[in-house]
Amino acid sequence: MRARCLGQHDTVSAARPAMQCLDRYLSQYLPTEVEDIKPDTPVFWSTFGQRRQGTVRRPMEGKNIWRLCKTYGRLIGYPMLKPHDLRHGVAMEVYEQHRDLEQVRGPLGHTRIETTQLYAQIRPAALKHAVEFYEAKALNVLSS
Repeated sequence: MRARCLGQHDTVSAARPAMQCLDRYLSQYLPTEVEDIKPDTPVFWSTFGQRRQGTVRRPMEGKNIWRLCKTYGRLIGYPMLKPHDLRHGVAMEVYEQHRDLEQVRGPLGHTRIETTQLYAQIRPAALKHAVEFYEAKALNVLSS
């Protein structure tokens, strides 16, 4: 999949279930939100209220992701949650399943394997316990 971030185009790989969800989102939900979909149409949009303008819809930006992490992080009892934590969590899941740094390096976009070796030094059992704990809290918040 080709993606644009910070003005640069890059090839991004994703797991099959993530691609299936993205395909469903693009085919079923996005057309209800955006009238004319073109190759350069942003995928994710943010709707929010502004005092003088009312409801505004704009393409989602990095600050929106930070705000979501802050909001949901507080709700699940992890107020320091950052977007990069989500990236690390996914990388650790891939590493724990495959025990192959090359399979972690690719999706992260690291050019040097030395950068990716950080993930081999983190204890997966401890991380998995923490992820399960916060994942359970997040599912609780989302279902209520």
